[in-house]
Amino acid sequence: MGGAPPRCEAYDRRRARHVPRRAPALPSVLRPNPNPRGVATRESAAPPQVFYRSFHEFLTQLPGVSQRFWVLVVATGVVSGLGSVLLLALLSFVNGLAWGGGETLLAAFTRASPLHRVAVPAAGGLLVTGAMLIVRRRLGGHGTAGIIEAIWVHQGRLQAGRAFLRGVVSVVAVAMGASLGREGALIQTGAASGSWLADRFRVTRRQARLLVACGAASGIAAAYNAPIGGALFGLEVLLGSFALELFGPVVVSCVTATIIARVVAGDAPSYAVPAHELMRPGELLASIALAPALGIASAFYVRVMGYVEVQLYRVPRGMARFLPPLGMALVGLVAMRFPQLLGNGYDTIKASLLGQIPLALLLALPFLKLGATALCAGAGVPGGLFTPSLFFGALLGGGLGGILGHFVPSLAAPPGAFALVGMAAVLAGTTHAAVSAVLIIFELTGDYGVILPLMISSAIAAAVSRAIEPDSLYTAPLHRRGVKLPELPRPEWLRVTPVSALLSHEVEHCEPETPFKVFLPRLLALPAGHDLYVVKPTGELLGTIALDALKGTIPDEALLSMIVAADVMDEDLKPILTSMTLSDVAARFAEADQERLPVVDDRYRLVGAVSKRDVLKHGRF
Repeated sequence: MGGAPPRCEAYDRRRARHVPRRAPALPSVLRPNPNPRGVATRESAAPPQVFYRSFHEFLTQLPGVSQRFWVLVVATGVVSGLGSVLLLALLSFVNGLAWGGGETLLAAFTRASPLHRVAVPAAGGLLVTGAMLIVRRRLGGHGTAGIIEAIWVHQGRLQAGRAFLRGVVSVVAVAMGASLGREGALIQTGAASGSWLADRFRVTRRQARLLVACGAASGIAAAYNAPIGGALFGLEVLLGSFALELFGPVVVSCVTATIIARVVAGDAPSYAVPAHELMRPGELLASIALAPALGIASAFYVRVMGYVEVQLYRVPRGMARFLPPLGMALVGLVAMRFPQLLGNGYDTIKASLLGQIPLALLLALPFLKLGATALCAGAGVPGGLFTPSLFFGALLGGGLGGILGHFVPSLAAPPGAFALVGMAAVLAGTTHAAVSAVLIIFELTGDYGVILPLMISSAIAAAVSRAIEPDSLYTAPLHRRGVKLPELPRPEWLRVTPVSALLSHEVEHCEPETPFKVFLPRLLALPAGHDLYVVKPTGELLGTIALDALKGTIPDEALLSMIVAADVMDEDLKPILTSMTLSDVAARFAEADQERLPVVDDRYRLVGAVSKRDVLKHGRF
């Protein structure tokens, strides 16, 4: 054996033929245990009933806790629907009281004197200050971030009294000219009703979290007559999952709230616009061309909102009470020239969808609205950011579409059509929720002719915005406050986690000519599960020596003096490449018996090792 020629060249040829294979299915060691407590499974039990003749029959088949939960789901929808009706009635009443009657609210703003445009918002700010003194804290922001925090951090607990007060104050402030959305009040009160019902009737914490999401989703569904979009908003934005067990309760609650809202307000879309058709290849290309710019604008929107909030929240508490009237008075001053900035901007959005706004205003008003909205929210005025983002997207989309059609006539389309595309793209970019954005815009307008450009532009804008700003409009405030949301078990962590996140550089290695009596003590000194790696002087990996593999060699004492590392190493063990992801690493461990595997770079040089323990510790199951 000692006279045998070295086999390093054979090892080099085999290494050169090494090509990483496609990773097989995830091994069972990485899959979550579906039955950790050993309870009876469905295979051993009677098959469940799938179809029921009535909702009552469905409830009778459920345990007591589940029956109570489904009754509360319906009750949450009822309370959210009734709350939306009452809050919108209050909004209409305060609008008439503060601005007088008129064909539209924008016409009332325009007809009001310059002093009136300043005095009424300032008075609204004073009311906000009074509410701040009652609850002894700032009321600013849009509330959706707080709802997400309540769902994932506080086990679905919201202070109902404070939330209802915040909703009423928000509606009054928007009615008096705050540049925020009315939906903030409806989402907040809906979520608070779900939390109150959960605490009152003692459901589980998991069910309480779901009831809060049902209430918030029902609020937005009732606010915009959009049950599908509201349900998907609750699933995609608030819960981060489309799981079937979440889908049913959210849909039932949203449908219930929407039925109540429709009984009072009717079944017409929120924005009645002419039907548009963007089906030609040139029009689709125009939507694709505008999508990256709208994605960049969405990220800019999120960052500006965050920057203004951070700066204004540095104001000492004693002076912060003066920020709401001061901020709203500043908005009123700008509204002396641009009355479109007052209120939630519903009439201006509708005018942009009808193509009734000049190009210069289409380009100027979005950024003025962004500044006014950021100032109001940062100053402590409660309200929603959903409608202002629609304003920003609709006018910016119409303006960019008009510019594109001017320079490239073959891509021209009605400005209202590009306003629809802009609404969906910016909503998707600011919320990072492309699915719900498309369906919400479709339900708001009832225009199916632009569904294809809506879908493609929303997907592109959301991807571009996320690449620039990882946080959405609703998670950015939580990130700034250091609130950590639990990461849901999504499959992308397997595909995007690099080997470098798991790599350990503490490995023991030797050269192929190392005598047995030299490398054996080093191998015995290694911790359990660690192997000795054989490398060339240049650092290239040749093989692995495991202690168990030497059991048949050690008794032959006469041969020990002739054995070197190259004689006993395992050259067939497949190492891990630095270019692999965690999914590839898991697949490689499925093929090997070792607890640790070597890691090599693109030149096959040993750089470290990865253990199964590291993979399991890093995974989010």
